[in-house]
Amino acid sequence: MNENISDFLTIIGLALTLAGAGITARAVMLKPEDAIHIGVPRLASERDEENLEMPMVQNLLASSRGARRGLVMIAAGTALQMVPIALRLWSHLLS
Repeated sequence: MNENISDFLTIIGLALTLAGAGITARAVMLKPEDAIHIGVPRLASERDEENLEMPMVQNLLASSRGARRGLVMIAAGTALQMVPIALRLWSHLLS
């Protein structure tokens, strides 16, 4: 396989990884209101400030923050891998 085709396929694969990380991050990010809705028993307080202190809500928010951090790192690593390949392809197109 030609080096340009290999680089092109690699950059497409990395772009798909980057897009997948973004889609996954959007799916696991919770707003405090969402965490309250999911993690609070139906007989809870009427005030969101009190509900935010509940252990289940705190657990959901902590999981969401961790997932977001991990997926941002995956996206950043993928983007960094794409840079030299994109530069190599660009230089081959210009020459």
